[in-house]
Amino acid sequence: MKRQNQEGVVALEFLFVFPLVLAMLYAAAAYGVLFFSKYEMQSIVDRAAATALRIDRNRYSESSLGEKLVATASAVMTQGRTTLSARLQEGIKDDGSGCAISPVGELQLMRCSMTLNNREPPIVPQLGFGLLGQFPPMPVSLTVEASIAF
Repeated sequence: MKRQNQEGVVALEFLFVFPLVLAMLYAAAAYGVLFFSKYEMQSIVDRAAATALRIDRNRYSESSLGEKLVATASAVMTQGRTTLSARLQEGIKDDGSGCAISPVGELQLMRCSMTLNNREPPIVPQLGFGLLGQFPPMPVSLTVEASIAF
């Protein structure tokens, strides 16, 4: 077999494989940023719920305890949001974020949640391929939640 006939095959193989390798690297980096962003948001919500658990319940009446828990957790969430990157701060929806009390059976739950709009602005830019859609596929929004019972 002649070596001349095989030289074009290596170039052709490189032409097909190289874009796939780049796509896998870009997708890995994009999902890494996405998961780290969700981790940061979850950390803030968890910290808010944990801070509310540290309140001395003996100092407040049963009716005012829920308000104090929500106020404390909301303050921690507001402070924690300032530690996020500017891109994440822009995307966090105010209507879906915050702490509230909700009754579940005989229990009272305080739920803290934070929702990030991943469309405007997106966390990571996506590549558009016309009819094939966007790459890598990303969720429309990210929601994190932490709950405590009291």
